[in-house]
Amino acid sequence: MNSAQRIRRTMQGLGTDTLPVAPYMGNHGAAVAGVRLIDYYTQPTTMADAQYAAWEVYGQDMVCIQSDNYYIAEGFGMQADYHENSTPTCRRVALADLSDVAKLKVPDPYTQGRMHVYLEATERIAGKLKDSVIIRSPGTGPFSLAGHLLGVEKLVMHIAEHEYGLADVDIQALHALMEMTTEALLQFSIAQLKAGADIVQCGDSLASLDVISPQIYEKYVYPYEKKFFDAINPIAHSYGAFSLLHICGDNNRVMQLHAETGADMLEVDYKADLKAYKEKIGQRIVLVGNVDPSGVLLQGSVEDVRRACLACIDAAAEKGGFILGSGCEVPMQAPVQNMKEMVRVARAHQNGG
Repeated sequence: MNSAQRIRRTMQGLGTDTLPVAPYMGNHGAAVAGVRLIDYYTQPTTMADAQYAAWEVYGQDMVCIQSDNYYIAEGFGMQADYHENSTPTCRRVALADLSDVAKLKVPDPYTQGRMHVYLEATERIAGKLKDSVIIRSPGTGPFSLAGHLLGVEKLVMHIAEHEYGLADVDIQALHALMEMTTEALLQFSIAQLKAGADIVQCGDSLASLDVISPQIYEKYVYPYEKKFFDAINPIAHSYGAFSLLHICGDNNRVMQLHAETGADMLEVDYKADLKAYKEKIGQRIVLVGNVDPSGVLLQGSVEDVRRACLACIDAAAEKGGFILGSGCEVPMQAPVQNMKEMVRVARAHQNGG
């Protein structure tokens, strides 16, 4: 059974030969391949070849075309500074004020911003892997993308001001912005499917309960994430592909809403209670996670990795519907032996459906 078959059977609720393993490895691939980060996120060939090189080292079941957060936002006019060995930083947001929303247009994923880098990287690695390994595309969620365009502090403050009556906020403009960012993610994801992606993603980490309340999530974020999944799922499924929701933090209080977005897969952060997720929503959505990327994969020993992986397996692997993964993105400098151990533990686990 190859990696693609292993993931697809898990998505179908069927048994597999071993437990699927899919750590969220983006920039770590650049470190494994020994390439400069600036080349990795600006050159599609470098990105694809680095991910392929990392897969040759680890043999995990999923490769991730992933690096930074601004590839879609730049298409709207956000300006970023690039750095030789770190990801881009925001120089100037696209919106000085909410009143400027009407001036924005949903960007073309093929010609605006750096979306083309990720699309071309997906196409290249899809050609090299030839359906043997699952390819996961990136995708900035609607709320996070709105934060990149307006400024995170300003976005969150406007919502708080409106909710508590502290200021007169053009809330319709804010919703117009969310509609636009949802559409931008949808268009990019469709392009990724055409390029060969097997998983399209809504990565909405600004929507973490580490940042906003459950009430704000339900009112301002959930409707747009659900709108995205309602639109992308029929398209993805027609390609034989799947959708994934990724939100960092301890989001136990909104896990039911996460499942109700319609996402096929939910990546559970290391801060969350994986066992509770399995018990409460594990029959409705495939769970991915949730080894601590920094505390264990980066800073831990090989034995620490083994114990953490076994704890995740104990919490969520019973009756299938689970993929062993990292709670968030694997740090660039995570030791190779730690990542190999994660894959080894999964391969040693007999997996029933």
